[in-house]
Amino acid sequence: MFLKPQTENRQISMKSKIAVLCAGLLLASAAVCSATSIVTFQVDMAQAIANAGFDPLTQTMTVRGSFNNWGSPTPLALTNNPSGANPTVYRGTTSIAANGTVVAYKYVIEPGTVYEGVRSGGGHNRLITLPAANGASITAPLVYYGDVTPADITSTVTFQVNMAQQINVGAFDPNSSTVSARGYFNGWATSSMTNDPSIHTTNQFGLVNSNVYTVAVDITGAPGQTIDYKYYIDTGANWESPTAGTGDPGDNNNRFFNLPTSAAALPIIYFNDAPYAPVTTNATTFQVDMTAQVLAGNFDPSSGTVEVRGNFNSWGTPQILATNNPNAANTNIYSVVIPITDGVGAREQYKFWAAVPQNGGWETMADNRSMTVIPGNTQTLPVVYFSNINPNDLLPADTLVTFTLNMTNAVGNDAHTFNPDAGDWVAINGIPSFAPWDAGLPQLTRVGDSLIYTIQLLLPKGSPVMQTYKFGINSVDDEASANNNHVRYVRTAGNYTMPLDKFGNQYVEPSFGQLAIGAASGGNVPISWLGRPGVHLQTKADLSSGSWQDLANTDGANWSNGHSSPDGFVSVTNYPSSAAKTFLRLIKQ
Repeated sequence: MFLKPQTENRQISMKSKIAVLCAGLLLASAAVCSATSIVTFQVDMAQAIANAGFDPLTQTMTVRGSFNNWGSPTPLALTNNPSGANPTVYRGTTSIAANGTVVAYKYVIEPGTVYEGVRSGGGHNRLITLPAANGASITAPLVYYGDVTPADITSTVTFQVNMAQQINVGAFDPNSSTVSARGYFNGWATSSMTNDPSIHTTNQFGLVNSNVYTVAVDITGAPGQTIDYKYYIDTGANWESPTAGTGDPGDNNNRFFNLPTSAAALPIIYFNDAPYAPVTTNATTFQVDMTAQVLAGNFDPSSGTVEVRGNFNSWGTPQILATNNPNAANTNIYSVVIPITDGVGAREQYKFWAAVPQNGGWETMADNRSMTVIPGNTQTLPVVYFSNINPNDLLPADTLVTFTLNMTNAVGNDAHTFNPDAGDWVAINGIPSFAPWDAGLPQLTRVGDSLIYTIQLLLPKGSPVMQTYKFGINSVDDEASANNNHVRYVRTAGNYTMPLDKFGNQYVEPSFGQLAIGAASGGNVPISWLGRPGVHLQTKADLSSGSWQDLANTDGANWSNGHSSPDGFVSVTNYPSSAAKTFLRLIKQ
């Protein structure tokens, strides 16, 4: 995944009709000031060496993960100490932003980008949780590559869950209900827990309780293996829904731990992450925008239904239907008011469900949505897009897109030198606009006797604006390593020509940005940017006060005086040079 900024700022100062470019870019992203963790990764290659899967003389080790865009463009290199006590252990340290979050990662043999295949503890990658404190250090568990061990270990893991709020809201009766730990370690069966009255906790409201339930379980597996689990109440078949999943595919909003090499206790957490707190009821308005689903042809408002499903209605029973307003400006917004009764500060998990073919009707993002119960009687949640798909990220009409490719000095990563005189040809490979990867690949046409190749593809309405693709000689996937693709954006609907690509240069085009201010001329200042539908300018006179003002006519959908450039489509507008000092930013809706 390629994460892009959602805003870009610049300041222009008008003095005697001369535009002055500000010295630096004013970033609106909070990530600029985000906290960081110092993380050390480590992997033991002893078994991989013994099994002839790794040669330390000719191969190297890296780690790729969510923290470094899965190694694109550069993975984190790991090194060993050949004269150390354990020369088969490879380590590497890096600084990672966003503390308190979960990092997904795997160890990789280079060259060839050979990802390890970890043991299934939940069907996903290795995971660690970063510490909350800024600048804190953490060392990932020492694991064997691929979780292939000389011998598995057995460790006693103590699970601990605070049931105070579940008792408070009536979801758990200490006299008749049972809570258990369930996970991959026991086949999602029951490991019943008992109350330990010696454990006392105090919450943010100053409320003290002794409702912590525990169970110790002997677990066998690979050292450091990531294992999923959840807590479960037998009354009402109540699986908890933690407030935040890992964001890793397949996590299902489970909790996880990494198998320790000796007996250890997991932290005490509240069931469902619901803190012990006073109980209140919020009349909560849920809202979802189905425009992208309608545009893509996945949802028919005349016959389709939209539901809200969460832990507050056992994920679908009873049914909670959302409805639209046929007289509203946007008839694709569906809403419903639901009374939510829980403790103040509790986070309720939910997703929208609709009559769409993908994912059985469920929204497709990995994690559930959540809302927080607040003091008071009502709250209205913001409008969200179904599956978080913004309609501005989809083409509003069928669009003929021209791709062009320079094959000069092209050599595949299989060492094959491109030679059209010997019959070589080139194909384009990509999803989801063409065919599934490596199936029915369209062939490009050579332009005369040059080494420029071209193809036109009709992208149907509802196709992604962002196109991810790769070229191959003679239909072989040999342009670059796996997951190393070209990424470009279709910036106008109907007809668009992508900038020229070069074979082997995997250019990742920014979604938008490159905001620039030119010299004043004729009473105007030219302002240009790399644009796209849904992106427009905003202005503000003072960053410390006031609101940003939209310049709606600068939206990419309304470009009338833009021009092509080597990097893509650039939108240009003129701003009066007589205006007062003004801050500008780009914003994507």
